[in-house]
Amino acid sequence: MESSYNLRKAFKEVVTFRKPEHFPHFEAMGFWSETIDRWHKEGLPLDKTSWEFFKIDQFMDNAPEELSYHTDKVTQIPYWPPFECNIIEETDRYIVQREMDGIIKKQLKGKTSMPQFLDFPVKNRKDWEDLKWRLDPYIKDRYKRVKELSINLNNRNTLLRFGICGGYGFQRNLFGDETLAYTYYDDPNLVHEIMEHWVYLYTGIADHLCPLIDFDYVFLWEDMAYKTSSLISPKHFREFILPYYRELINYLKGRYKLDVFMVDSDGNNFSLFPLFIEAGINIFIPCEINAGMEPILIREKFPNLALLGGIDKQALIKGKEEIEEEILRKVPKMLESGGYFPSVDHHIPPDVSFENFCYYIEILTGMEK
Repeated sequence: MESSYNLRKAFKEVVTFRKPEHFPHFEAMGFWSETIDRWHKEGLPLDKTSWEFFKIDQFMDNAPEELSYHTDKVTQIPYWPPFECNIIEETDRYIVQREMDGIIKKQLKGKTSMPQFLDFPVKNRKDWEDLKWRLDPYIKDRYKRVKELSINLNNRNTLLRFGICGGYGFQRNLFGDETLAYTYYDDPNLVHEIMEHWVYLYTGIADHLCPLIDFDYVFLWEDMAYKTSSLISPKHFREFILPYYRELINYLKGRYKLDVFMVDSDGNNFSLFPLFIEAGINIFIPCEINAGMEPILIREKFPNLALLGGIDKQALIKGKEEIEEEILRKVPKMLESGGYFPSVDHHIPPDVSFENFCYYIEILTGMEK
């Protein structure tokens, strides 16, 4: 890749359906730790990260590590101070603990897996009032480490995100899915009050961070769907999320000239796409194939929505023939239509061999030139 390659410029060009001089290559969700352990045994040099070895551009999981960590700690887990991490139970097989977001989770030891969510910090209005003090954007100490790390960023060639725990994600992290579903009916005014505070919180955080860092995009973490449909109905999205999305997005556009708004949501989000677009979202990830989120189908119905992901990780497990077939079936057509970053549709699991991933990179690199 030429030294003059401007990743930040190329990213914006793809999102806005222009053709970049050099095409970025992202693997947004990264790799399971067990995957890297396997690859070190199969040929990945011990002195190289997978990002370095495969020349994958810096974005999301491989963005400048320390700054991204501390920025996300302020934005995506926005409690200040964070909840104290307390171990509640520990065995040889698992650990149960309250984490920084106040959620009690059960996590298996020794392997990467989804935790089991056991309890959430809010069950009623009193619980919300009791923790709201942690969601004050004007507590100066929350920005101290970010300020120290944000020096000398003007000449960087890496992408940095303004991360947001999205409208549904924020509500769910307070209540949990089940209690939240009841709260939409039992106490809708409480949900609206929470979302008003959500806008207050993130506009306040933006007022502290955006003058320090020239962010490349706004990232809204949601995960608001499962395999066949969304976890929230379009009706409830329009009532409880859309107005607040609009207000926040318009604020960030108007005051800080941010113009790339990305939603990350696993599962099948088809029914919510018109609402995302209406709110001002212009790029969606990761297009999980197992949930029916084929990028070609999304592009046919929503031609102006940029996409990242959509390459079936199961093909990478199966073998070279399946890898080539998966890429050739969709990537050339998507690249021709513009607004598309090819990527595996989620974290790359340890079932994928080093040889297969090398082949995937080889085929994809030839497509992107």
